[in-house]
Amino acid sequence: MRILISGVALLALASVASAQFVESEPNDTKATANSINCMTAGSTIRGNSTSGSGAGLDYYDINVCAAPLGIYRHRLVITTNGTAGHTGTIRGVTQVGAPVDTAAGIPWDGVVGTPGAFTTDSAVQTSSTATSPARMNQWYGFGKQERFVYRVSGTSTTTADYIATMETLPVTAVDIGNYQPGQIAITTFGQGHTSDTDMWVYDSGFNAIRGYGNDDEAPNAISGGPGTGATLQSFFSRMYAPGTYYLAISNFNLSNNQPSPSDDDFRTGSLLDYPDIVVNTSTTTNVNLTFRITDSSGFTTQVANTKVGAFDINWFKFTVVPEPTSLALLGLGALGLIRRRR
Repeated sequence: MRILISGVALLALASVASAQFVESEPNDTKATANSINCMTAGSTIRGNSTSGSGAGLDYYDINVCAAPLGIYRHRLVITTNGTAGHTGTIRGVTQVGAPVDTAAGIPWDGVVGTPGAFTTDSAVQTSSTATSPARMNQWYGFGKQERFVYRVSGTSTTTADYIATMETLPVTAVDIGNYQPGQIAITTFGQGHTSDTDMWVYDSGFNAIRGYGNDDEAPNAISGGPGTGATLQSFFSRMYAPGTYYLAISNFNLSNNQPSPSDDDFRTGSLLDYPDIVVNTSTTTNVNLTFRITDSSGFTTQVANTKVGAFDINWFKFTVVPEPTSLALLGLGALGLIRRRR
């Protein structure tokens, strides 16, 4: 996975001054979370927590500063001058799974699950001492002022203040070429590994497309895919019009605010509270995520890739374009229209 730091993006990010935010009680629940507006690289949150429950919980409803449209990897890293032991979590909600797809095979029936109430308060991603840096939470945004709920908890020994510092890196998606419009299938099944994968497709404006994702492949009778539904790998086939698309892929679990489609074999994963943000929940590293993409003409590309770091998501860009004969017919039609107007 390539991470490219764009000079334009860095200048834009640097133009927004970092700020220091201080915890204010009470902020022990999602409903009473401290509002933090316009966090940017270098911004910090300072607070104090000596418990993992009740009044010891510190909730923050964070809004990230705007940036040029693109993909950004953000982190909040917890440090302290005292005894280490704080835990950061990105919060979300539960999901009521959709009924199993009623339209056999391809195409999908268009049904998705239902997000739980804001008050369900589910831990989506939890920091770890095993990551580098330790005690970090990581997410991806698109410069669209993404919002999320962040929580810090402590223990009886964490009496010194904690500081959570934000870091940001722009990311460039890997271009995997052009494909014809119509049904396009993306799968990790049968690609030389058994990794538990998870993926979602975004449009040219980095909006998660409703139902265009998959965690676990369903049996062929439901998904139309090559598997039996017995694996934890991914397969989904969807209709694509001409345009630019982005694929986010990682190992289980990848979470945004989009409920799972009915042709996913796992439909009850936790969701984020707000749009324009996506996270991976796994600290496992060096995971084989090789996938295959096949368009409506049967053209196929296998894309080798590896999840290198904890909480990483790999990003790919593909373009759907009409086949040359369609373009030629469009050209002839336009020429005929010009002649008629003369």
